[in-house]
Amino acid sequence: MTSLFIGRFQPFHKGHLKAIEQILEDRDSLMIGVGSAQRKRKENDPLSGGERITMIKRVLESRDLKNIEVYPVPDIECHPAWPYYVEAILPRFDRVYGNSEVVLNLFEKIGHETRKLEQINRDEYSGTEIRKRIREGRKWKGLVPEEVADYLEEIDMKERSKPIIEVKSETEKDIAHLLTKNDKTIATAESCTGGLVSNRLTNVPGSSDYFIAGLVTYSNRAKTELLNVDEKMIDKKGAVSSEVAEQMAEGVRKDRNTDIGLSTTGIAGPGGGSEEKPVGTVYIGISREEKTENILFQFSGEREKVKEQASEKALKSLIDRLED
Repeated sequence: MTSLFIGRFQPFHKGHLKAIEQILEDRDSLMIGVGSAQRKRKENDPLSGGERITMIKRVLESRDLKNIEVYPVPDIECHPAWPYYVEAILPRFDRVYGNSEVVLNLFEKIGHETRKLEQINRDEYSGTEIRKRIREGRKWKGLVPEEVADYLEEIDMKERSKPIIEVKSETEKDIAHLLTKNDKTIATAESCTGGLVSNRLTNVPGSSDYFIAGLVTYSNRAKTELLNVDEKMIDKKGAVSSEVAEQMAEGVRKDRNTDIGLSTTGIAGPGGGSEEKPVGTVYIGISREEKTENILFQFSGEREKVKEQASEKALKSLIDRLED
């Protein structure tokens, strides 16, 4: 029988290739399912379904990897029904491979045998990291097969990877979809955005299923008293810093007992900037049980525009990590 390996492949990297080689050591034939195949290109999904299929096929053909077929696998709104939908659109398969516990659990519930692939340096071999390196002009070609590197240059992936600072209602819907699909909860701690992030998260009907609480901790006192941010850290690094962003995110996650904590701290202007931290400097903090991190952004424009851009990038950064 044939096995199924589902992934997003944004882009296809050496970790994916090693996973396929690992599967073929145990199975005679394989189907590769390209997930979210119906989505249009956007910042967090710069490659369309067709482009990802082309990219994968180039690798398979170049390396003479046989008995492998590649299929598009669209999403549907009803998550529990999704594995039945996959069964209906694909040829028969008897085993599902992947790294996502959520995906594997869905298929297990309808009677499929599943195998969790060996983690292959996920910190390095991840679509998020590769897209980030391309966007920042850092070395990335060593993380993907040569055929993929050539293809991404051919379609000008670097240009596509540039940040798109637009506020779109689709962003909130994407987060609702991903949090629900992954059965995750979130709480926010905002400074410079003043509640804009939590406001946008609650624009989606039914958001109380995953959005637990939103705190606007504008003053240093609020940060220390409500989020347990280290007062000495604020004095040393400043309220607008990577360290404070991370402590805010971790603090609200632990205090509200959620899976994810999301924070913003920055300088919206028009005053308050410096040579080291000019107006528009914003740190986004994202805390999960396995990792707490921060992302630095530099925005331009008037105060309201900076706040809008910061809220959008906070939500899109969250999407990036939920999808990876």
